[in-house]
Amino acid sequence: NGKLSRQDSNSVYNNFVPERGNQNTVTSVSSVGKKRKFEPYNSTLSANDSYYGPSSSGADSSSIKAEDEYIPFGLDMPLGGTKSAKKKKQKQKGFASLAENGFDQDHSTLSERAQRFRGEGGISSASKTKSTVANVEKYMGKGVIGGSNQQLTEEDYVAMTVKGTCQVLEKHYLRLTSPPKAELVRPQPILAKHLKNLKKSWKKGRIHKGTQRDYNWYCSQFKALRQDLTVQRIFNAFAVDVYETHAKIALEEDDINEYNQSQTQLKELYDSINGHENEEGNEGALKNMNEFVSYRIIYYVFLSGNKKYEGGSSDVLKIIHKLSPEQRSDPFIQHSLLVRAAVADNDYHKFFQLQDSAPNMSDYLMDKIVPSIRQSALQTICKAYRPSVSTSFVLRGLGFNPDDKQEYLSGKAWMESCGCKFEGDNLITKDTLLRESSSAVKNSLI
Repeated sequence: NGKLSRQDSNSVYNNFVPERGNQNTVTSVSSVGKKRKFEPYNSTLSANDSYYGPSSSGADSSSIKAEDEYIPFGLDMPLGGTKSAKKKKQKQKGFASLAENGFDQDHSTLSERAQRFRGEGGISSASKTKSTVANVEKYMGKGVIGGSNQQLTEEDYVAMTVKGTCQVLEKHYLRLTSPPKAELVRPQPILAKHLKNLKKSWKKGRIHKGTQRDYNWYCSQFKALRQDLTVQRIFNAFAVDVYETHAKIALEEDDINEYNQSQTQLKELYDSINGHENEEGNEGALKNMNEFVSYRIIYYVFLSGNKKYEGGSSDVLKIIHKLSPEQRSDPFIQHSLLVRAAVADNDYHKFFQLQDSAPNMSDYLMDKIVPSIRQSALQTICKAYRPSVSTSFVLRGLGFNPDDKQEYLSGKAWMESCGCKFEGDNLITKDTLLRESSSAVKNSLI
């Protein structure tokens, strides 16, 4: 009938397509710090299987109906140029230009990519997301017992609130997939006892009940504490203490993401308690509020240096606009406002002076801003001092201590990674072509 049977097509196809090599070996691909293994590809086919699928076992080629007959892909097309072939060549040219430039810099392509991160779920909508305090019903099983669209009253919330009965102190964090059970939730007295033990063991070298613990274990314990507070609707001074402690530990361990989660909830807690601090359970809840407001200002200054962060400096201005006269006179907030001014004016001398005198844990957040400040400062110095300048003078301006030999060498190594040229103890600015430091570590959230 002029058409190929399935068995004949296999032989014809083999004439056009060479066999795959033996790939029954495990291929290891190494990345930085990790080795990933891929499962071997099994190219062996059974006797009754073709390349494209199993054939009818025991069936004769003459008994196969016309609609079931098989033609290899592409063999029923005429040889020579077609429209699809021309499109394929054009597409290959496009890929060639991508290979030369690294990525497509076409304006329409870049706009299309940027569009993927707009709207709901994008970067800009992240700051509009409801906090745990405002969206507490999600953690209490609202979708299970009443439906997500039902408007709940205060009586409904009281009925939904879990009263924990668990007496176990330690509990690892697990994401809730169903309404919480009272026997698995710890009441506030048990949570308070566990928080006290965690604080004590952290200060004593992270030895908890005779066992050395790492930061991941402490982080899991604090997240479990926060979860038990949320499902029981405990938003009082004790909840503030839990979030403040977790935020400080996260800062100490350079876990900026976990710190951001804690400070976001602290803002909601401060706002809800403000004006009710004399009520039972809220005593002393706002004693550290100004300290964490100052941290939030520096944190937003850090984020404003990221071009992908759409909020920019507007978030800082919103906080400043809401500050009361009493808060503006607070030493913590005054320091953070000076940091913001130094970064805005690119005053690197003032910035490093403020870092040396930073109160509490502000210097941990200022460390995040240091790389961009140093890069900008080095550019300013190389433009201002020609043809050369003392290396010790530059290092002191960049926040290093040149009198310390180890710090002198590390600072000079950082300058060399930026493209600096040296001759003896001098930086040769006229021969220096600055670039971004190759030793920089990306610490942005976005």
